[in-house]
Amino acid sequence: MSMLGLQLNNRFLGVGLRVIVGATFLIAGIAKLPMHPEWVEVMLAYKILSLPLIKPYIAVIPWLEITIGACLILGLFIRFFSLVSIPIIASFIGGNVIALLYSLSEGCGCFGELIAVSHKGALVIDALLLIGVLLIFFQRKHFMTLDSRVTRLIRSKR
Repeated sequence: MSMLGLQLNNRFLGVGLRVIVGATFLIAGIAKLPMHPEWVEVMLAYKILSLPLIKPYIAVIPWLEITIGACLILGLFIRFFSLVSIPIIASFIGGNVIALLYSLSEGCGCFGELIAVSHKGALVIDALLLIGVLLIFFQRKHFMTLDSRVTRLIRSKR
């Protein structure tokens, strides 16, 4: 068990996970922005949430994805943004499951018009993202992060 713990707390694994998960969020958020009105219509068709709840959620999601992606890549507020991303990824999983169950559309629109992904493919990506953010959240030490630089700067000022 201790060998597994050593592997999971490998600093290069942490950097790699942050870059991969962060880039995925960043690309997905940026790709949704140009086609936002169409994406809103697709999400409204899912009828997962009531209209007063879904409109603000849909309006905020691309910006949240961009923020989460940028912060994970830079290593800024890692634990906070990995924690925030968990319910977002869970909502993506729920949306894709509902789309598969009710055959709502052929593609998920996860990456806008940039990359066509089926709902099954999106579920795999979402599951991997969820595993990635959980591993990022539970890592004890973070390597090559702005958080560590800011912490050192604050400690040196005291």
